[in-house]
Amino acid sequence: MNSENNDILRQGLNIVAAPMMWILSTLPQVTQWGRTAKEFSDANNSLLVPYGIAFSIWLPIFIGCIGYAIVQGLKSNRSRAIFRQTGWWTAAGFLSVCIWALFSGWGSPLLARWGTALIFIPAMLCLVKAMLIFTREKASLNKTERLWVWLPISLIAGWTSLAIFLNWTPIVVSGFGTSIQPIIPNVFMLSIALIWAVFITRRSGGNIAYAFPIVWGLAWLSFKAFTQPPQTEIIGLSALIGVAIVAGAALFKRSRA
Repeated sequence: MNSENNDILRQGLNIVAAPMMWILSTLPQVTQWGRTAKEFSDANNSLLVPYGIAFSIWLPIFIGCIGYAIVQGLKSNRSRAIFRQTGWWTAAGFLSVCIWALFSGWGSPLLARWGTALIFIPAMLCLVKAMLIFTREKASLNKTERLWVWLPISLIAGWTSLAIFLNWTPIVVSGFGTSIQPIIPNVFMLSIALIWAVFITRRSGGNIAYAFPIVWGLAWLSFKAFTQPPQTEIIGLSALIGVAIVAGAALFKRSRA
């Protein structure tokens, strides 16, 4: 396959996969067929599920990713270096999110738990890789491209960087069984999530658009932990500390740039 055909395939995969993420994720809400993302999260044995409104961040992410796919798919961007560098990563990330939606919406409880956890690993890593490239090459993007390319990829990379640990927490909790209190593996997973978030935030030069979804999710996790049963103050406090740490890491890195 020559380079032009590779470019066309890359563009086509992004154009198809970006709206499919939205369609597959919202189909259960529209048709009452399958589990919604909130229902899937609520069904998990985890204390790290944010308050429901937190998941509304998917709407601007989906819209932004469709905008990105359109920009990626323009003929003028077919052989452009920055889109060649990122397009396969975003296509793989979008397709992985589509598979995640299939697992979470229609998989059996066991398949949904393991399938979503496993598929979120390549989804997050691919999207973070694309975000880091776009952030490094941000100067080569015009204002419109920064809005429809850098911003949505940063947002989805940030949200999946938090969501992956939420997906793995029920598996980790079950692995410990009843030998220890469930709060311990939950706090452990939250700590690992914060370490990863700070590491990537620093790698991205303090990318605010990457850090924001993480801060958003942690803030609503804290709200739920303090206000909804079972109230777990340690999770609420840890999440609040996480908000300060991630936001502080982004602002500090930007101030040193």
